[in-house]
Amino acid sequence: MSHPQHPPYGAPPLPGAHHLPEVGHLVPYGEQPRGVVDADLCDLVRRPPRRYRKERFGRVAEAGLGCLSVVFYFGDYVADLLEDCTWGLIRSLRRLCRGRGLTRGWESRAGRFARAVRGADNDHDNDDVLLLFTDRRILLAGSGSNTPGRTAADRRAVRVLGELPYPDLVRVEPRHTWISSRVDLHFADGSRLALEVDGKELPALVALGPR
Repeated sequence: MSHPQHPPYGAPPLPGAHHLPEVGHLVPYGEQPRGVVDADLCDLVRRPPRRYRKERFGRVAEAGLGCLSVVFYFGDYVADLLEDCTWGLIRSLRRLCRGRGLTRGWESRAGRFARAVRGADNDHDNDDVLLLFTDRRILLAGSGSNTPGRTAADRRAVRVLGELPYPDLVRVEPRHTWISSRVDLHFADGSRLALEVDGKELPALVALGPR
């Protein structure tokens, strides 16, 4: 059972302390939370390729479902094709102005981060993530639901999607404009991942980032 420790009475509040009711239970005993940042993957980061997605059916289930599973997979291929032919073209044009949302591929540190977040739901479309900074690491937390106004049950459903050692994150680069809340995370292997971080959350991310 987790027992997160909170700052002593009179100490300044942790950055993003209002998110702690959602994720505080994820901090192991003896580990100190430093703050929480709510972020989203930039929409320039597409779904991971099929080889990185969890199988929707187990092998035994697929054998039983037979043609039905083929229909589901065919539907996935069509959806991917439509995405490439429509939104994919718009995304390509935006990359020319803003740069790629993910560099160095899906096996890079940035790619593994994106895969962990996208994989929070069955369709690998999730973009919502809470960055839980502790005194030891950065936990990626989420429920796979972007629905606002989560209930107490929703908060309990929030789980750890992955973790990031502090040495892996070398720079936080805010790139906000009047139409974009983009922030680029730069990793030790040279990869880069674009997030969308609200202006109210940005100071906490910068303060809690590389150290």
